[in-house]
Amino acid sequence: MFPLKSQFIVHILLVVWCALVLPGGTQVLRAFPPAENVDFSEKYRQLLQAASSAPSKISLKAVAFRTIEEGQNAIEAGDYAAAVKIATLAVKIGKSSGNNHAFTLANSLRQRCVMLAREYRDVEKYHEKLQENPNDANAAFLYGQFVALKLNNWKEGLFWLSRGDNAAWRTLAKQEIANSENIERLPAVADGWYQLAQTEKGLATQDLERHAYDLYSRAWTGTIGPDRTAIGKKLSEMPLRYLNHMQEQDVIHGGWPFGKNGDPGHGKGRFTVNQLKFPNGLGMVPPSRGSASVCYDLDGQYKTFMTGVALMDDTYPFGGTVTFTVLGDNRILWKAPVKDQQDVLFCKVSVRNVKRLEIRTETKAINRGAHAVWLDPHVLK
Repeated sequence: MFPLKSQFIVHILLVVWCALVLPGGTQVLRAFPPAENVDFSEKYRQLLQAASSAPSKISLKAVAFRTIEEGQNAIEAGDYAAAVKIATLAVKIGKSSGNNHAFTLANSLRQRCVMLAREYRDVEKYHEKLQENPNDANAAFLYGQFVALKLNNWKEGLFWLSRGDNAAWRTLAKQEIANSENIERLPAVADGWYQLAQTEKGLATQDLERHAYDLYSRAWTGTIGPDRTAIGKKLSEMPLRYLNHMQEQDVIHGGWPFGKNGDPGHGKGRFTVNQLKFPNGLGMVPPSRGSASVCYDLDGQYKTFMTGVALMDDTYPFGGTVTFTVLGDNRILWKAPVKDQQDVLFCKVSVRNVKRLEIRTETKAINRGAHAVWLDPHVLK
């Protein structure tokens, strides 16, 4: 699908980009959120200094994540050149820190920043036109595409697309705005975007498929019975599917119940790893000196399984090791031990022709603090 195919940690790359105000009852576009004199060159200098003076790799890791956050801030401010520069620095710091999570995130962020800088050059003139005339339908369509597909800010993107000069996009945008909170009608809206995706080319197809998936998954989560089964069939047609949006089978619980939707299993909210949330994450705390597992029916439809594995952020340290295992039709496809709460291991394995996928966690120690989590695991066609 899309950027998701190469980087599962998309949640960190989604942006909240508020740019609309209503003075005098008229919708007006602001070029960017109030900059408040943010000097990203100075931010860059400060981060560079912090990295240079970091007394340890643990401190350097913290600087890496701060730099990643500042790169996100530059994106939200619309300063894509600064975002590229800061993200490039984040890659260097992440590599020096020796933290796989920071390094992978920084690389993903840099790729996104480079893409945004390139794409924005093509729509900047339309953005400027809208500041002069918010009723310019052609500019609204072209800029709306950028905001929705590239910034992944569909709330604002739909507004502009609904005022654009492309009839197909305009109609769907209006339908989604009117039905955004209606779970029963979301599948029909998703159908429309998915059908439109098949008429587009390249990344536009992938981005529209991703949006259709998001709408289908929202509807799937909020329905039961035959309606959920029907939506599940739609999701099975998508190039990507999170395990979180598949029906789990043969669950063997561990120290906590099996957790979904980013819940580690304790029912107290979403877990974090390095202070980042994973909305499609799974929690699977193994029992003491035992294993927990869950299975999914793939029916040979998918080619690749991808995930990250980690121990969630916790105030209680775990002194043992948790082994994460991925099995396809009872055959081990991937296996790795994790004992460092500060890092993440990444898994990408072939599941071609696999009918039944199983993921498992296991420890040989007392499980207190063995809070094992799967970071947005998904399969790809």
